[in-house]
Amino acid sequence: MKKRAEKVKTWSKDFWKELKFFIKNVLLLFSQDFWEVMAFIFGCAIMTMLFTQILKNAFINLILIANGEVYVSPDNVISVFTSEISIFLIMLFLILVTFMSLFEIAGLLHTFSMAKIGRETNISSMVIAGLRTCKKALRPRNWLIVPFIVVLLPITEVLSLSSASFKAAIPGFIRQSIESNSDYSLIFRIVYIALLLFEVTYIFSINFFVLKDDDYNKSLRQSRKMQKGNYLKTCLCMLTLTLVLNFFINAVSSTLVTNIRDAISLFEKNTGIITKSSQIGSYVYIIKQILNATIAPAINNAGLTVLFYRYIEKNKSFSMLNPKIFQRIPFSKKRAAIALALFLLIVGPYTYYLSTKYAFLKDPVERPLVCAHRGDNVHAPENTMPAFELAATANLPWIELDVHQTIDDVIVVSHDDDLNRVTGTSITIHDNTYEELQNYYMGDWMPGNFKKVTIPTLKEALLLAKENNMKVQVEIKPTPYDRNIEEKILDVINETGMHDNVMIICLKDAPLKRIKQLDPDITVAYCMFIAWSDVEKIDFTDNVSIEEGNITPDLVQKLHKEGKKVFCWTVDEEDTIQYLVSCGVDVIGTDNPMMVVNALDKVEYSGGLTRCFNIIMNSIANMGR
Repeated sequence: MKKRAEKVKTWSKDFWKELKFFIKNVLLLFSQDFWEVMAFIFGCAIMTMLFTQILKNAFINLILIANGEVYVSPDNVISVFTSEISIFLIMLFLILVTFMSLFEIAGLLHTFSMAKIGRETNISSMVIAGLRTCKKALRPRNWLIVPFIVVLLPITEVLSLSSASFKAAIPGFIRQSIESNSDYSLIFRIVYIALLLFEVTYIFSINFFVLKDDDYNKSLRQSRKMQKGNYLKTCLCMLTLTLVLNFFINAVSSTLVTNIRDAISLFEKNTGIITKSSQIGSYVYIIKQILNATIAPAINNAGLTVLFYRYIEKNKSFSMLNPKIFQRIPFSKKRAAIALALFLLIVGPYTYYLSTKYAFLKDPVERPLVCAHRGDNVHAPENTMPAFELAATANLPWIELDVHQTIDDVIVVSHDDDLNRVTGTSITIHDNTYEELQNYYMGDWMPGNFKKVTIPTLKEALLLAKENNMKVQVEIKPTPYDRNIEEKILDVINETGMHDNVMIICLKDAPLKRIKQLDPDITVAYCMFIAWSDVEKIDFTDNVSIEEGNITPDLVQKLHKEGKKVFCWTVDEEDTIQYLVSCGVDVIGTDNPMMVVNALDKVEYSGGLTRCFNIIMNSIANMGR
C-alpha cells in the first residue's frame, strides 16, 4: 500500500511538471503568430459560412430535382435522402466540408510546427500547407478522414479543431426522447463513450497525416502507437486546457459585452444594437460562441502540437516528419492580388444577392405569442390539467397538447400511446377504457401537490382553455389502432364550442388532409422537424409548426407572403429567442413558458441594422449548423 502511494505521489509530481510545461508551451505557440493565426481562422470561417450555405442550397435543390420533389418535409425526408443520387450528393457534400476543415487544421498545424522550432510563418504558407494536405486527402485510401472530421469530432462535441467543422448537435426534441427512455438513454451513453474513446485514441492521426507523408490508415496506426502509455496524460492535459479555455472565453465575452454597452451609452441615449442591461446574457452567449469558433480551434491545435512533439521526442521510433511542412512561402504581391480578386469576385455578387434577398429585414417585427408545450410542464406534470391551469394562471395565449384514443373511443391527452414514461406502468391507451386509465397517477414523481393526477380528456382541456380565453394546438399522434380519430376529435372540438380557437397539428400529412376533408374551415398546421426549400408551397395546411433549428428569416418571410403563420418548437433556451424574434416567428412553443415570457421582455423588435445584427451574429455563432 505504501509503495502504491509512493508511485501515485511520484506520478502526480511528474504530471504536474508536464502540465506546467504543456500550458506554457501552448501559450508560447499560440502567441508567436497570433495575428496571422486569427486572420487565417476568420478568413476560413467567412469562406466556410459562405460556401457551405451556397453548397447546401445547391445540393438540396439538386436532390429535390432528382427526386421530383419541391420541398423536404417529415413525410418525404426518408425517400428523398435515401435515393442513389441523394446519397451520392450527400457524400460529395461531406467530402467538400471535410476539405474546408482539413484546410484550416493543416494551416494551423503548420503554423504551430514552425513556432515549435522558433520560426515565424505567414498566411501564404498556411494556405499552401492547407492545399497540400487537401490534395493528399483526394486519394481514395485517405477517405477515412472524412467520417473522422465531419462525423466523429462534431458528434462528441469535445475538441473543436476547426471553425469549419459542422455542429452535429442533436435536436432538442430527439434528445428529450432519448433522455425520457431509460433504455435509449443507456444505449446513447454507451455509444457516446465508445466514440469518445475512439476519438482520443486516434486524435493524433490528423497530426501524422498533415505533418508526414503517411496515408491516413498508417496515421491511425501511428496515433494508436503514440497513445500507448500516454492515454491518461493526453486526456488530463486536454481536459485542463479545455477548462482553462472555457473560463477565459466566459470571462472575455462577459467583459466585452458589458464594456461595449457602457461605451455606447456614453454617446447615445438610445444605444441601438445593445439597448438594455437585461439583454447582456444573450449577447454574451453569441460572443462566447464566436470565440469558441475562433480561439478554441487555435488553442486546441496548439495543445495537440505540443503533446505530439513531446511524445515524438520521448520515442525516437517514429519516422521523420515531412520537411515541406516547415517551409515558409515568401509573400507574393501577385498571389495576394489574385486571391483578393477571386475573393471579391465571389463575395461581391453574393453580397448584392443577399442584400436584395433580405431587404425585408429593414422592417420591425411584432412580439411573438407564447405557447405552453404540453402545458407548463416544468412546474407540473406534462399534458395534465395542473399544467394547463398553470398556463391559464399565467395568461398565456396558447397551449399545446397531444391526443390518443382509448378502446371506448374517448379522446385523451397524452404524448405517448402508453403511460410507461409518465406513470412507470407499461399500459397502452388504445387497449384500455378511459375509466381504467384513471387508476394510474401521472404526478406522484414530481415535487408539489400533484398526487392523484390522472390522464385528462380532450374535452376537459378544451373547456379549461375556453374559460380562460386560450387557444389550443391539438397534435394528432397517429397509430395503427386509431378508429376514425379525426372525426372524434372534431366532435369534441365542436361540442366544446372551440372550433375557431383550435389548430390541429400533426407530423403526418394524411390526418391533416382528412381533417380538411371533414371540415374545410378548421385551422390546421403541418408540424415539421425538417423544413427545407419551398415549404410555403404546401397546399393542405393553413399554418406551419417548425422545429426551431430549421427557422430562418427567409423561410418565415416566404411563409408569411403565403398567409401562413409560423409556430416554432420547442424553445427551452433563452439564448435563441432573440434570433427567433428577429426571424419574425408568430408563436414560440416552450416547456418553460415563463422563461420565454421574461426573455421576450428583453429582446429587440426594431428592424434595420439591429435586426440584421442579431441574425448575422447568431449565424456566425452557429456557422456549422
